Amino acid sequence: MEKKNSQLTYNEIYKQPESFEAVNETLEDIYRVLDQVFAEEYDELIFTGCGTSFYLAQTAAHAFSTYNAVPAKAMCCSELYYFPETFVKNRKVLVLPITRKSYTTEVRMAIDKVRSFPGVKTLAITCDKDSAVYNDYVILSPETAEDSVIMTRSFTSMVYLAVIMAMYAGGKKNEVGAMADYGNSARDALRKMDDLAKKIVSENEKLNLFITLGQGIYYGVANECMNKIKEMGISNSEAYYSLEYRHGPMSLVDENTLVLFLSHLETAKEDAKLLAQMKGYGAVTAAIGNTASVDMKEADYCLDLPYGYNDMQNAALIGIIGQFIGYYIAEKKGIDADNPRHLSQAIVIP
Repeated sequence: MEKKNSQLTYNEIYKQPESFEAVNETLEDIYRVLDQVFAEEYDELIFTGCGTSFYLAQTAAHAFSTYNAVPAKAMCCSELYYFPETFVKNRKVLVLPITRKSYTTEVRMAIDKVRSFPGVKTLAITCDKDSAVYNDYVILSPETAEDSVIMTRSFTSMVYLAVIMAMYAGGKKNEVGAMADYGNSARDALRKMDDLAKKIVSENEKLNLFITLGQGIYYGVANECMNKIKEMGISNSEAYYSLEYRHGPMSLVDENTLVLFLSHLETAKEDAKLLAQMKGYGAVTAAIGNTASVDMKEADYCLDLPYGYNDMQNAALIGIIGQFIGYYIAEKKGIDADNPRHLSQAIVIP
């Protein structure tokens, strides 16, 4: 790897395969915890987090709802803290905080509040074993102690954990087993996404608006791609459900706009129509998906994910493109992504 301005963050991006492999090596431990958790029945699951972890919660809730009959939704920690009765009063609820660090103030506040209700249990999806201090159960990404401020492999490894949980709870352990070589798939995807992001940013010098679109499990991932472009590249970025973009926001599109599609098998046909429309307005377009080069062939840039995974299994991989785009915008601007403006690893409120 060539030397980058923000080498720490760049190196963390490339450590994602090891994080996936570490999760795979501890699957039996994860299954034992999940067996305990789901020995009980719940009226609902609520995935919660702050910032990147809230976008992760959106992804996790979709995955769980897809594989299981119990309803699941995502809610940010501040809403749970201020309005707990709305979400957990007189109900049996499993609340799942998602966090890189155990000491994020709003997470602790929200979980302490909801655990005061008698029907609530909590299961942390975390990179920090100290989350056990304030939760009933924990499943852990064991090899994700990032030094960088920006969340990269912590995000993707916890997406991976959440998808595994959804599959296992839904009786689809075989789909977990199909991801046994996920680390090597990620190594290949990293190289390709690195090259693609560098190419997009270098070939389109005047881009000033970055749009990420995704449906289903990819909506939360699209939000995180938007967040990475903001955090690292200090650039205007937005994310939407793909087909929502027509309903007002597309009025901003011009030749200095990048529209990135996270292409889901179920929405590819309509996404292709939307992509053609955005190209007609002058946008630079890019698409990533299992068969993006066929489904989204009019895109200016395409990348296929030829690993044999379904869209649920792809969720932890596909968002890596947002990390690299944010990174190369920062490189172009001379911004130090290792020290992002106004940010820290965990938001601690005095």
